[in-house]
Amino acid sequence: MASQQPPTPTGNEAAVFEESMKNLKMAAIFMIVAAVLTGVGTLASVTASLNNFQGPPASAVSRVFTGVVIAAMIGGIVILVATFLYLFKAFSRLEEFNPEKFGGPATIVKIGFPAYGAMVIITPIMMYIAVLQLTSQGMPDFATVQQVMGILQIISAFAFIAKAVAMLGIGIGMYYAYEVSNEGFFLAAAILFFIAIFIPLLSFIAWILVIIGAGNATNKIKASHAAQQSQMMSPTSNSSNSGQPNQAS
Repeated sequence: MASQQPPTPTGNEAAVFEESMKNLKMAAIFMIVAAVLTGVGTLASVTASLNNFQGPPASAVSRVFTGVVIAAMIGGIVILVATFLYLFKAFSRLEEFNPEKFGGPATIVKIGFPAYGAMVIITPIMMYIAVLQLTSQGMPDFATVQQVMGILQIISAFAFIAKAVAMLGIGIGMYYAYEVSNEGFFLAAAILFFIAIFIPLLSFIAWILVIIGAGNATNKIKASHAAQQSQMMSPTSNSSNSGQPNQAS
């Protein structure tokens, strides 16, 4: 049983969809850059600290967390830039293209991604402060350790919720993008975004698939639109019916 092809957007619909795909690609590129900067910065900080492990352990831990915080802040800022400059525009245009499908995901994305970007910045800062509080007092008492661990658990919970909402919104959005474009890369990206709630590394791969899917979907619409225009302007198609002789009864 053959799968039903979705109707191809035409006219203004095609322009709106193409603009949404363009903004979606740019958002995905920025998200990949944010992940690379955060990962590379964190790895470089840890490696440099291990290779130059001098002074008391508290000082070494402080240097490691300082690098991690800086890397996370840069990554979080890039995520927020991608969100407000491109991702919001992409989903606003998708919502305009099909409010029934993209209205819900657009709302979730507009709530989840600002919170996600903010938590990427806030979480390591709060962890750094907590580590300083533990290491600056020599051997902290049990009550202090318990209090700090409780704060870290609350921060981690908020960070997880923010990321889960963001991944849920973009995952649903990519699934509906698959439905309206029949582009399999969107479906694969949607699945990876859902799993990335628990395995963050998969979101990096999902964003790469979004870039490919957005490019393919745009090319499909352009090719289909060009074919329709060519068919409408073809003189043979306009005269094929009128040129047939009437059959005598």
